[in-house]
Amino acid sequence: MFLLHSKPEPGMATLDKVSSMVRERRKALGMTQKRLARMCGFSQSTVARMETDIASLNPSYRSVFYIMDALDRSKGTGHGEIMSRRAKEIMHKKIICVKAEDSLFETIGVFKDYDFPQLPVLDNSGHVIGTVYQRDLLNTAMQAPDMVRRKTVSSIMKASLPQVDKESELTRLKPILEGAGAVIVTDKGKAVGIITIYDILKAV
Repeated sequence: MFLLHSKPEPGMATLDKVSSMVRERRKALGMTQKRLARMCGFSQSTVARMETDIASLNPSYRSVFYIMDALDRSKGTGHGEIMSRRAKEIMHKKIICVKAEDSLFETIGVFKDYDFPQLPVLDNSGHVIGTVYQRDLLNTAMQAPDMVRRKTVSSIMKASLPQVDKESELTRLKPILEGAGAVIVTDKGKAVGIITIYDILKAV
């Protein structure tokens, strides 16, 4: 197992964290749910559910971006202030990851500790070589539980998460995050950070 992190931190977006973040930012701006809904093109009830029962709403990443953009504009510093920042400014510098040769049993432990939907797979030089998904690990554990100690991450590893240079503007990340949920930030080909929608919301 290869960890660039010593304790759990919110690297991957979770619905409850997004919900509380939206609520806190809206209240800090003195904005009503009705006004936020109007700015996003949503109904007031949709905004209310995003703040209290977001799990049942299961919003798309695009919807979360609409909320984030509206909060950004409401700060009074101009449209796109957050989205014009660079990836290196908001990325998590410590990446929770695994190696291709790690056993599935070890990897299960990482998922239990952090509850992320996916983990990047890095080599010893810090290059991204793939991604392991919680669902794939679960399927293997259920179908062949006796193999989790014998098989390695390489046996279920999928293509790597999208990668962007550390100097990339966040506006470029919007369509990528809508599809992948997370991006790896690189510098000279090596992974130096990770960004999720939750990280962008924290910057609002």
